Amino acid sequence: MTVFFDEVAGYHRPSIQDSILRAFRELGIDVNGKKSAFIKPNIVRPAKPNSCVVTHPLVVEALVNVLRNFGVNQITIGDGPAAGVDVNAAFKESGYLALAEKMRVRLLNINEAETVKEEWPYGLIELPLEVIRSDLYINVAKMKTHFHTGVTLSIKNQQGLLTPQAKKANHRDYDLHESLLSIAKVVHPTLIIIDAIHSMEGEGPTKGRKKHAKVIVYGEDMFETDIACCYFMGVPLSQIKYLSYAIEGGLGSSEPEIRGKAFTTHRTLFEMPSPRPKQILNFYSWKNYRACAEDEHSFEEAIHLALIKPKYWFTFFPKFLYFVLFKRFDLLRGKEARIPQDAGRILCIGDCCRDVASENGAHFVPGCPPKPEDILKTIARMK
Repeated sequence: MTVFFDEVAGYHRPSIQDSILRAFRELGIDVNGKKSAFIKPNIVRPAKPNSCVVTHPLVVEALVNVLRNFGVNQITIGDGPAAGVDVNAAFKESGYLALAEKMRVRLLNINEAETVKEEWPYGLIELPLEVIRSDLYINVAKMKTHFHTGVTLSIKNQQGLLTPQAKKANHRDYDLHESLLSIAKVVHPTLIIIDAIHSMEGEGPTKGRKKHAKVIVYGEDMFETDIACCYFMGVPLSQIKYLSYAIEGGLGSSEPEIRGKAFTTHRTLFEMPSPRPKQILNFYSWKNYRACAEDEHSFEEAIHLALIKPKYWFTFFPKFLYFVLFKRFDLLRGKEARIPQDAGRILCIGDCCRDVASENGAHFVPGCPPKPEDILKTIARMK
């Protein structure tokens, strides 16, 4: 199927609306007679619109205007941010709460939405009723690299359709790549829009660098749209397991029809996340694709809390700085985390890391995700 790359230099709503209309013509999208639409952006956590962490709300605003001009008046915008995230804070900081009020559309927290059950390889999966019953389901993703899956595009964006427990299970109980593929077999968007006006490379999906790719990508098939985006980003398909599985299973062509000169004129090489741990002095934060990002965010929030709360200045910081400056401190997360060679003081955080901590006599902070205060108290008690 066709994938269309269109040049859009900046977040200017009229320009984005014109681009969407061009894509409708290029792809033969017909929404006449449709009354309802569900729009699924990427609002993974609280982040500003220009952060490149979230789908820019102006892309969705332009889409709402286009749909209304075609008579689609029952419009819902929704997402289920990552487990442990304050959803209201995510909607507010990303600009989607203001957008919903301005455009008078419903803003749905998928984590608390009414669901229907569908069969998938792991039994039954709960999906938002709003997605299933809407005339149009439009997946509006963000082009980013991702330390778990290599890239996050339309297929990874559908992780936000799941309940919080199902999100956790995808990291804890299943192979994440196979489960993403399985979700894509069950839920099929009418249209895919990928915001790459400003995209992200490096340590995505939340800590990478802004990359001004100047394109919006459109497609009707998630597999082929994501494959075309990988070609645009210079990412070998062999590095993206779920896309390799899709091609092996005959779910998408490795040679999709690509239209739009922007593919050639703006094609660029994206730097991928490093497999190495994040290191500051003698502090090592180890990566694990079976760990959710919110465990790491909890640790970062713990450090921030320690900085602003005087009660931690004389309990947590002396101990932590001693380890980081004169010894070594290793932070582990996720199921089946590996103990590194020459490890120093080991702290395992998050319920998925409980067994690793128990088997190796390491310090452990429970929770999914763990509470920042509990992380600080545990480190302060370490000998």
